Amino acid sequence: MRILFVGAEVAPLAKAGGMGDVIGALPKVLHQLGYDVRILMPYYGFLDDKIEIPSEPIWKSNAMSQEFSVHQTTLPKSNVPLYLLKHHSFAPRRIYGDDEYWRFTFFSNAAAEFAWNCWKPNIIHCHDWHTGMIPVWMHETPDITTVFTIHNLAYQGPGRGFIEHHSWCPWYMDGDNAMAAGIKFAGRITTVSPTYAQQIQTPAYGERLDGLLSYVNQNLVGILNGIDMDVYNPAEDQLIYQTFTPYTLEKRIANKIGLQEETGLEINKEAFVMGMVTRLVEQKGIDLILQILDRFMAHTNSQLVVLGSGDHYYENQLWQLSARYPGRVSVQILYNDVLSRRIFAGSDVFLMPSRFEPCGISQLFAMRYGCIPIVRRTGGLGDTVTFYDPIHQEGTGYCFDHYEPLDLLVCMIRAWEGFRFKADWIKLQQRCMNQDFSWYKSAAEYIKIYKELSGEPGQLTPEEQDKINALIKKNLTWNGNTDESLKEQVIEDQTKHDNEISEQESTETQTDILQETTNVEEVKPESLSSDRTSEVEDTEKEEEKNSNVEQIKLENSSSDLSSLESKNIEKEEEKNSNVEQIKSENTPSDLSSPENKNTEEEGKKNSNIEQIESQNLLPKTNSSEITSLKTGDEKSTMPTENMRATISLSQTNYSD
Repeated sequence: MRILFVGAEVAPLAKAGGMGDVIGALPKVLHQLGYDVRILMPYYGFLDDKIEIPSEPIWKSNAMSQEFSVHQTTLPKSNVPLYLLKHHSFAPRRIYGDDEYWRFTFFSNAAAEFAWNCWKPNIIHCHDWHTGMIPVWMHETPDITTVFTIHNLAYQGPGRGFIEHHSWCPWYMDGDNAMAAGIKFAGRITTVSPTYAQQIQTPAYGERLDGLLSYVNQNLVGILNGIDMDVYNPAEDQLIYQTFTPYTLEKRIANKIGLQEETGLEINKEAFVMGMVTRLVEQKGIDLILQILDRFMAHTNSQLVVLGSGDHYYENQLWQLSARYPGRVSVQILYNDVLSRRIFAGSDVFLMPSRFEPCGISQLFAMRYGCIPIVRRTGGLGDTVTFYDPIHQEGTGYCFDHYEPLDLLVCMIRAWEGFRFKADWIKLQQRCMNQDFSWYKSAAEYIKIYKELSGEPGQLTPEEQDKINALIKKNLTWNGNTDESLKEQVIEDQTKHDNEISEQESTETQTDILQETTNVEEVKPESLSSDRTSEVEDTEKEEEKNSNVEQIKLENSSSDLSSLESKNIEKEEEKNSNVEQIKSENTPSDLSSPENKNTEEEGKKNSNIEQIESQNLLPKTNSSEITSLKTGDEKSTMPTENMRATISLSQTNYSD
């Protein structure tokens, strides 16, 4: 089977987001499995610095009255043929620009010409709006069908262009929409996670195309992205400061210290280092972090390193944050593959509180390098990160559901608390690093689609399945020391340290941070409603007031009842003692003066009664309260302030 991948980005040559990782990795896996896979991308001006490209083209043609040529090379670290489509509009040293709609409409038309007249595939696998017009031009071509993958529905192209005079697609909005064209005319539509495939059929996530996506839902399937586990391998990665495996995690500390030195953070191996490698845009939850970070930093030994670029507003806000926390916050406004790997290898946790996330690949890189993800459960984040349960030792990260700053803060507190218990933290790191995030399972799902579209049974052959299983097993075999006794010794040593941690100190820190959260200032008024925080604060105050009243009533009742019973017992014992003394002695003098003895006993009895009345020991409570105290009702034990803070955290609904 012949498969042509067409896209605007191909890692490691040209990458601005996760799409580049997909087009750079999936074809290599398919090639390993015996498929004839090739890639077509624009010949950007900066590619000459990254790869050796023959000067002579293999083919020349015209599209949209413009001449272009195609040069052939090989995708780095593979045997996958790579075609570069050369045109003067791609000569500038950038991937995207102001004229990108025209450039990629031209690129799509030229790609169709290439498939018709140069190398004819059975399947053209198109990616995002940049190639959305290819299914339009190919939908009536015999023997060639298309697969269209949606990486991010929010990006649908900048506007009018080549097809502005065509009206045969009623789903176009505001003129042309290349994304809608690809969805409408492709033989099969895929997106990058099962959850996102469902979400984009709703108005909340559908970006005004939810109606179209619901209409074609029989052709829509979600397949999780993977990562190239050979390239992103901490046991062999020479771009990080120190290689390591899940069983030599003590070596990982060198990466934390190296990252702190490189980014200007204070050198502190005990610091709680949070990392971010992201586009600085609203989608990525930057506003949530800006709203709660001051409170979190004030009460924890935490540090933050951010790598990325995007919205100037968020860039400036993060610059100001780094100025407020020199040595604790480092902001790098750029993208650098080497530094990104060092952040994955040197950070303790990776922040990804996205407003929405089609799949997300950064959390997969983070887990591969033993960096624990803190994510909002949306799209692919919910499909790839499972909720960490420290009691049953299950899950791979810290998750929250609602896009609220308080929810993120609670999640960060839990992660910081977990980090302090090193033995459990090591187990969590090992579980993350041993997850299978390779492309092999995903490739198997794509192969089934390719076969169905080609008229073949949509199943893997036994040989293909055996080969995939063998490759998955190979990916999860770590180089270096894999001695299980070493693993257990590391955990045993850390357990001794964990036992010294004060639970009371932990609870007090949680309480302090959460109490101050009510004073969080908004970064953008539209980003956060204070209703939820106010409701929580009012509820806690009311519960505390009622709790104190009930506790006073119960303590008084318990004290009064206990005092009364104690006095009655003492009085009865004293009376019995005197009677026994009279009987045992049985002397004439005693018998001769019974009236005196009776008089003394009566006096003591009256004295005890007077004492009870004077001390007001009679219970001032009703019968139901006394019954509750006698039967051990739960209300007789009231939580302390610290207990209430802990209960508030534990009752938040973050379970799977």
